[in-house]
Amino acid sequence: MIALPEMTDPPAGSFRWWFLPSWLGLDAPCVVLTWTWAIGRASHVALAIRTAAALFLVVWSIYLSDRLIDVARCRDWTQATGRLRFGRDWRKLFWACLGCCIAGLLAILCAGLPPAVIWRAVAVALGVSLHVLAFVVPLLLRQKLPGKEFGVGLFFALGAFACLGATASMLPLFVSVALVVAFNCLVIAARDAESDQANDPGGASQWWQTMHRDLPWIGIAGTLTAVVMASVFHETAFYASVAAAFAALTLLHRCAHRLSGDALRALADFALFTPIPIIGLIP
Repeated sequence: MIALPEMTDPPAGSFRWWFLPSWLGLDAPCVVLTWTWAIGRASHVALAIRTAAALFLVVWSIYLSDRLIDVARCRDWTQATGRLRFGRDWRKLFWACLGCCIAGLLAILCAGLPPAVIWRAVAVALGVSLHVLAFVVPLLLRQKLPGKEFGVGLFFALGAFACLGATASMLPLFVSVALVVAFNCLVIAARDAESDQANDPGGASQWWQTMHRDLPWIGIAGTLTAVVMASVFHETAFYASVAAAFAALTLLHRCAHRLSGDALRALADFALFTPIPIIGLIP
């Protein structure tokens, strides 16, 4: 375990070892890899190990870079989350991890990836770049645009598309991933409202005033829709995983007042690993 350095700011919440995947930015690549694997299993499309490794490193490098940007742009450290303070105090570690990601990607590219995967990845990378310029670092605008949470869901689905390609039958799977990941981001945003007010004006809690009241109903609707799809379509295990994720996230939102922001974020990300046990149990 990595020992946390002493901080002068008031703690955002008690540290737990299971915060580390979130604080190190490892939650995002693990989640996108899980759902890409789930789509591949549901669509009978193999996910090559080299392609999976490239996806993991690309997403991790994006989240490492995003944390470094957030640290540099933080306005009020008294309202910062534990993961943001971790990024500040362990900045050198984040730069080292980012360097390892770049080196690993270069090694994979030298070893070779299918041309179709590379072209799809380039197209998605262009979209991610525009997303960053609009929602993360608004170089062309005076302030961040609202709605980044939906953009995150979209690009998690597009990451799976870059690795697996797409057919008409896979479209509902991609849409399901986009929606459940966006819902995950909204649940986290609802809990991080105070921090976002000071450090992230583009956060959903700043423009969606009734989000706390609306999210439970959205979560129930998402859960029931996924249950119906699991009973109607052949991809039973996939949609059961989506239903379980929506249900877990909805429950977390209802219990958010009992959890610190860092605890809720970590648990919300764990809620997106539902395909791992469910797809293993349902044939």
